[in-house]
Amino acid sequence: MANILAKVTVLYVEANEELRKELITILQSVLKKVYICTDGIEAFYLYEKKKESIDLVLANVNIPGINGVDLLKKIRAIDKDLPFMINTIHTQTELLLEAIEYDVTEYIPKSISTKELLLKIANRCHDRFSYIKVAMQELEMTRYLEALNKVAIVSKTDLRGYITYVNEIFCEVAQYEESELLGKPHNVIRHPDMPKASFEDMWKTIQSGNKWQGKVKNKAKDGSPYFVNATIFPQYDIRGKDIVGYIAIRFLTTDDENEKREFKKKVIVNLQDSRKKQLELRTQNNTLESELTQVSEQIKEYEKYIINLQTSLKECEDKNIIKERQLNHYEMQMNNVDESYFEKMKMKRNEVKDRLDNMQDLKKEKEQLLQKNKELDIEMNELKSSILNSKEKDESQRKRIRDLSDIVNDLEKKLRAVDD
Repeated sequence: MANILAKVTVLYVEANEELRKELITILQSVLKKVYICTDGIEAFYLYEKKKESIDLVLANVNIPGINGVDLLKKIRAIDKDLPFMINTIHTQTELLLEAIEYDVTEYIPKSISTKELLLKIANRCHDRFSYIKVAMQELEMTRYLEALNKVAIVSKTDLRGYITYVNEIFCEVAQYEESELLGKPHNVIRHPDMPKASFEDMWKTIQSGNKWQGKVKNKAKDGSPYFVNATIFPQYDIRGKDIVGYIAIRFLTTDDENEKREFKKKVIVNLQDSRKKQLELRTQNNTLESELTQVSEQIKEYEKYIINLQTSLKECEDKNIIKERQLNHYEMQMNNVDESYFEKMKMKRNEVKDRLDNMQDLKKEKEQLLQKNKELDIEMNELKSSILNSKEKDESQRKRIRDLSDIVNDLEKKLRAVDD
């Protein structure tokens, strides 16, 4: 399914810069193209210019200009089938009903994971691409049938053999009106000379999904016989899995029809080619399903990458907390130092606060931290070294105070001795 996402172009409409930046990097790395808008009116104008290339719209319900539901209305006036996903945390009944009325494809909650979102986009576009292929195939089949209708006797039946369609040549040869044939069993034109075994073989063949060919003697409305070379094959549903009816193509075997046989053979070959294309489409669909599994694995890798980044960020935050605790501890020690030293330490405290402010700025720039973890580790080591140096200076000052205290004590002892 990675190949599906690589072919998808999405119009993404989101006013919240933080949410937009969080998702857009992943979307651009996986999808073919991402058009980004922050305003509903801007998004509609862009859609009008790029509508031939846009495969899906993902819009927040609350956006400037016009909201997501109004954007859906405008796009539905142009394209009723384009997948349109609304991303929202809101559950207002009126908005839900209005969006459903205009055939919103799906509601996407804000809490959805990136993996689930990409899978939903892939599934929706897979369905759209498959629908387009089947529609083109049906158009091609219609063209073949139109060509056949001019030279061949064509009819369709349901699974029980009841007639659902006959062309003009069928009516002319069988001498029936169309209304006399529709809804009737196909054996209304069967000639009594035809053996039952032939029809049993025919039904067994087409019900098993195969094509049946043979010569058939039929009876017109006035009782006169006519002979045809018949080709009967099953008609499948849009998924190409279940048989929904049967199509029969017949050519008269009279001398008048012999001149048209070459053309008829070409038509049959074209029908066979169309059948091959159906099988190819089924194979492509199976391939697409296999690719969906592959893209799921790729999304898991993205999730692992994001988890690693989050872990690195958490480690940095823990380090900052430890540094803050150390600084608080140093502040408590500074309160016991004399006034002159306190002033010096106050200046140090201000320097440390400046560094703390820098740390707070770093916290706000989480996305930059994700890219600069190594640089942050270096800065943390430098800060740790600076704090250790401060501690060493503190110890040195304390030692000086203790030395001075010893000198004062010695002087006091000497003064007492003199007084004595």
